[in-house]
Amino acid sequence: MPLLSSTQVVVSDAIPRLDIDPYDDATLESPFAMFDQVRQAGPVVFMPRYGVFAMGRHRDVGRALKDWERFSSTSGAGIADVRSPDAWRAPSPILEVDPPDHTRVRTALQRILTPKVIREWREAFSGRAEKLIDDLVDAGPIDAVGDLAEVFVSEVFPTAIGWADSPERRDNLFLLGALNFDSQGPRNARLLETEAKAARIMDWNNQQMQRESLLPGGFGLKIYEAADRGEIAPEVAPLLIRSFLRGGLDTTSATIAAAIHYLAQAPDQYLALRADPKRIRVAFDEAMRLETPIQSICRLTMEDVDFGDGCVVSANNKIIVMLGAANRDPDAFEHPDVFDLNRKTQAQLALGNGVHMCIGQMIARMEGELILQALAARVRIITPCGPVRQRLNNNLRSFDSVPVELRSA
Repeated sequence: MPLLSSTQVVVSDAIPRLDIDPYDDATLESPFAMFDQVRQAGPVVFMPRYGVFAMGRHRDVGRALKDWERFSSTSGAGIADVRSPDAWRAPSPILEVDPPDHTRVRTALQRILTPKVIREWREAFSGRAEKLIDDLVDAGPIDAVGDLAEVFVSEVFPTAIGWADSPERRDNLFLLGALNFDSQGPRNARLLETEAKAARIMDWNNQQMQRESLLPGGFGLKIYEAADRGEIAPEVAPLLIRSFLRGGLDTTSATIAAAIHYLAQAPDQYLALRADPKRIRVAFDEAMRLETPIQSICRLTMEDVDFGDGCVVSANNKIIVMLGAANRDPDAFEHPDVFDLNRKTQAQLALGNGVHMCIGQMIARMEGELILQALAARVRIITPCGPVRQRLNNNLRSFDSVPVELRSA
């Protein structure tokens, strides 16, 4: 449930009301008209359907994400309050806490995710990326989602965490990711369906997070060792592993598939990428900006916040911070709906901003860049061979299918 019902929220007359359902199927399929409405209405709007506020302008979103003292993460990333006694899960110890607790956990993780660890992962992941592309090039039509992006990410990242491979691992992990992001919206039919499916694998999920299930040398065991040293609380260790797995698989695979989709749609851009591999990071960032896998993240006002022109949101209110809307804001990006490898992408907000900026971003970028490097080295042309399908989720934007053909000649 939302933190407050719409009848309990005091809304200034200066704040526009938009009767939009961000979680409706049609809106999830194509949220861009909603983004325009939210941005054009003002710095903040009220959505009475869920009793929450929303913002979508790039300048306002960027400031709110950095201002953790006024816009807190502690009530949860979605519209429900994870502090509630009947919350379906414990809060994420990295995403849904503020300093100083957040600082303590983040520091412990940064001690584990050293440049040396990332280099070792790059070496291990690189060979798998190259082998996967070798297997798919000139193989006829493939699905860049199910045959490529999800295969790669679900193999390399859980293995680095220290999870043993198993026949059910891939499907289970993506189901848990769907549950994570569906739960950031309302308790609608979509969430209830996902919950019912995920209930069957919760015992498996809980067991995988335990120390005895993790392989030696993996990132997961290092988290437990940080708890042994007193750097984090013992009960936080499995929750951190959960957060990395639920937040790191779906978003990275979604961005890889989106990058392949946009490169297939723009052969001139792919030609430029092959001619200059330094554009690979821009390609990944542009796909992330345009599709923004985590469409929004919620914040809780800790005091009355004045947005100007009489728009005051009182304390203890949830605000849907629309990352997807900010990333297509024409005031921040010229021709914002165009995939452009000449764009300066530093301003995109898909990874957040400020102290809560995604701690796993170097892993996601590495995985995406390795796939795009392997493509650029082996594939002359990426050809679309069918319509793409969107996968609907309350907060995760991703393609369900991206049919393409990878040709070497």
